[in-house]
Amino acid sequence: MDYRGIENGKDCLTKNALQNILIVEDQKLTCQGYELIVEQAGLKGKIPPFKIQQAHSLKKAFEYLETEVIKFDMVFLDICMKPFPDKNLFSGEDLGRLIVEQYPKTKILVMTSLTDKLRLEGILHTLKPHGFLIKCEVDEQHLVKAIQNILMDQSYYSPSIEKILQDESNEDAFLDEEEKKFLYLLSKGVRNKEIRNYLPWSLSKVEKRKRVLHKKLGMEKENTMALVNKAKELGII
Repeated sequence: MDYRGIENGKDCLTKNALQNILIVEDQKLTCQGYELIVEQAGLKGKIPPFKIQQAHSLKKAFEYLETEVIKFDMVFLDICMKPFPDKNLFSGEDLGRLIVEQYPKTKILVMTSLTDKLRLEGILHTLKPHGFLIKCEVDEQHLVKAIQNILMDQSYYSPSIEKILQDESNEDAFLDEEEKKFLYLLSKGVRNKEIRNYLPWSLSKVEKRKRVLHKKLGMEKENTMALVNKAKELGII
């Protein structure tokens, strides 16, 4: 497919200008793989040329986004990233929310290894990304097709995500920012009675939220360590 096709009678040649991609992914080899696919697709004329930057941490990605030097047209976003609590970024999803709120012109392409249906529904609901791929389904064909669609203001989802979109989402299962921060604090060993130093919660509210979170994450036994481990497994913290 030539990216210079015509959609709805409008010539897409305006996509010719050099654009910037930020790859947010903590695995360097994965970043290099994505970059190689983009470069090769550009040489073949399938997509326009891109200038690519890599961020292997949420801190570095935040710094790139905050600079006035580079404005990113597209971000490849991994979800399971080491937290950057200084800016309330506990996963790639939080960085995505920041992009949606502060850089609305930047297109988001989520690529994650997460497969939990509840977690993926939450990301779809929160970010409404322009593209969404499961890493095990990422290859040259899917990635290039996703970029092409995004350039033409069309969404692109991998087969697994399409199946989720066909089901009704359970909005009651989504975690808010306070709940994510609460889970992060628990993971750092902050005790129940100390939570009020970080969140405007009473001790009774702390206990109630724990019970709610166990239910949201589909856990039968109410155990703090198990709750933290589940949150890590789902890439929430």
